[in-house]
Amino acid sequence: MRWIALALVLLGPAACGGPLAEGEALFERGHYAEAKQTLAAMDVPGRRWRLPERARYALYRGLTYGALGDVPRAAGWLREARELRDQHPDALGRQDALRLDAALDTYEVR
Repeated sequence: MRWIALALVLLGPAACGGPLAEGEALFERGHYAEAKQTLAAMDVPGRRWRLPERARYALYRGLTYGALGDVPRAAGWLREARELRDQHPDALGRQDALRLDAALDTYEVR
């Protein structure tokens, strides 16, 4: 029974949050190419997506492109994540907001 609870804790985000959470989890594990495929296969966020999901999607698309060395694409997605966060400061959680700021600095996104 304990191993089931541990599996749920470790896999929770990917298991419960659909492709966005799966893409985030793949990024976290350093599987950047797979994260890119997972995120790219999703419908691009539209108005039907809630703002936090749109912001996270843009952030992780940017982080993934950056990790793969495609800075121009990373910059575009990171700018979008920043715009969403600037318009709605609570769009990203604290950890993701810190990641966004670090990525913007790292890739010198203006």
